[in-house]
Amino acid sequence: MLYLIGIEIGTTRVKTGIYDINGNQLCEKMKNYNLFFDKKTGMAETNPHDWWKAVIVTLNKITSGLNKKNIAAICVGSHGPTLTVLNKNKKTIGNAILWLDKRASREVKFISGKIARKSNDLTWFVPRALWLKNNKPDLFNKAKYFVQPLDYINYQLTGELKTIFVSDSIRIWDDNIIKASVVDCSMFPTPVKMKTLIGQVTKTAAKITGLSEGIPVIAGTGGADFIEVLISSKALRAGIVCDRGGTSQGINLCWNKPFNNKIFFEAPHPLIPGMFHISGLMATTGKSLQWYKELFYGKKMSYDKFFNDAAKSQPGANKLIYLPYLAGERTPWWDTKARGIFFGLSLEHQEKDIVRAILEGVGFGISHILNLFKQHGAMITEIRAHGGQARSPLWNQIKADITGIPVITNKILDSSTFGLAILAGHGVGIYPDITEASNTLVQDGQIFEPFEENHKVYSEMQHIYEELYPALKTQFKKLASF
Repeated sequence: MLYLIGIEIGTTRVKTGIYDINGNQLCEKMKNYNLFFDKKTGMAETNPHDWWKAVIVTLNKITSGLNKKNIAAICVGSHGPTLTVLNKNKKTIGNAILWLDKRASREVKFISGKIARKSNDLTWFVPRALWLKNNKPDLFNKAKYFVQPLDYINYQLTGELKTIFVSDSIRIWDDNIIKASVVDCSMFPTPVKMKTLIGQVTKTAAKITGLSEGIPVIAGTGGADFIEVLISSKALRAGIVCDRGGTSQGINLCWNKPFNNKIFFEAPHPLIPGMFHISGLMATTGKSLQWYKELFYGKKMSYDKFFNDAAKSQPGANKLIYLPYLAGERTPWWDTKARGIFFGLSLEHQEKDIVRAILEGVGFGISHILNLFKQHGAMITEIRAHGGQARSPLWNQIKADITGIPVITNKILDSSTFGLAILAGHGVGIYPDITEASNTLVQDGQIFEPFEENHKVYSEMQHIYEELYPALKTQFKKLASF
């Protein structure tokens, strides 16, 4: 039996999974690493060496006891846009500047002004390089290459330094942005398209990872980690929405035409010719859950108690509505000054109502994005729930009840490495068609059908939810000015 490996370089951890070619997960291992934050400056960084150390540890664990010669291919994906700086010897310089980092806002405005594009249309990869030039010239002068996390790991595995991009429309930089930034274009390595061969595992890498020399390494998702989730959640047909629920939220739609609306990210679908990928983003959804749980339940308390308490409250949380805008909001407002709200709070409310309102607030936010999709003519048939949020049956049911659309989970709830493994198999010819492989290999978990009575209650509250931000926009701005 042949095996395929997917390696996902997440913001806080590496996750490495191995699968047989029939889609069965043999093993998956994770290893966390530290992040470095400074709230005053907006700094968010991590050490690239920690990614590689975590890859080494997880690869050795998942391949222990297996015949390494049966590993057919490897594919690496990662978060992004995160700037990793290498010197002329292809060694890292300093920490990587994470996608969470907010220090390059001035550089974003500078570049967007030169090419007449709004700031939120620009990838923040190149502006971070310009920020480095403007603010850390000593480090910048030592820099030779700017790469993404997956590019760095691919180099460690193969000795080939290349920049992965998803498609002509989905990439972390383009020549116009680089030209406007006045950063030397030679600092961005040779671009390679997703699904193509990068190289083979070197003898050196094989010794420390437990792999065999010569295993093909296939180009992954180029910092656009949502692609691997679309594959592993079977969300590759028109009208299917992929709900990527974690710390933040990605709502992805496959549709037959673009909306031409700047509040969404839109591009020709990278996997389905003639279709389009359209997505909306929410900033602090799962983070709202974590924030409240740690603040009022304690960091050591299980999330089970949170969900058990929420289940004791009725749909509508006793007329309490929560806006999950703890660090501003993205779609549809794109306003960093927006803030969280509990609307309707009274002496009647108990803890169970507050925790349920947090879950429902995320559901209302998802439904808001779906309503905007529908205004552009989209017909949504199902929601494929993926990630940590999908582990909660209550949260899945709330999302179904609020949106009025069935929510379906997968047998493997958090399966980004599975999507990468399918890409690896496609790259070496095991799966001729990625969509067909996704539909064949990905197994459904549970189906949550909406309850009509609950949907009626939520529909009334949905209107209030969508009207709250416009009513408070000016006040948010005033509050931020203090």
